[in-house]
Amino acid sequence: MTGSKQYNITTIAAYIAAIVAGIVVGIYLGFMNGVFTALVFSGVYLALSFFIKDRKENDGGPSELGAAVMGGVLLAGIGVCGFVYNFTEDVAITVVCLIAVMILSSAILFFRYRKYL
Repeated sequence: MTGSKQYNITTIAAYIAAIVAGIVVGIYLGFMNGVFTALVFSGVYLALSFFIKDRKENDGGPSELGAAVMGGVLLAGIGVCGFVYNFTEDVAITVVCLIAVMILSSAILFFRYRKYL
C-alpha cells in the first residue's frame, strides 16, 4: 500500500470517528455539542496529520501544508469556543476564548516559521 493510499484510509477513518463521536455527544448533550465535538476532532486530526506530514524543511516560508495546520488549529479552536459558550452562555468568556485561539494560532505560525521573519 502506498503512503498516499494509507494516508487517505487513515483520514477517512478519522473523519468517520469524528462524525460518530459527534453523533454520540449530540444524542446525550444536544445537537450543537455534537457539532462542536465533530469540529474539535476534525480540527485536531487535520492539524496533527499535516504537521507530521510537513516535517521536511521548507525553503520558502509558509506552505500549503502549513496553512492546513493553521486551519486545523482554528477549526478545533472554534469547536472549543462553541463548547465554552454552550456551557457558560457568557459572551465575554466566549470572546476571550476566541481571542486565545487567535493568539495560539499566531504563536504556532510564528514558531513554525520564525526563521523566515
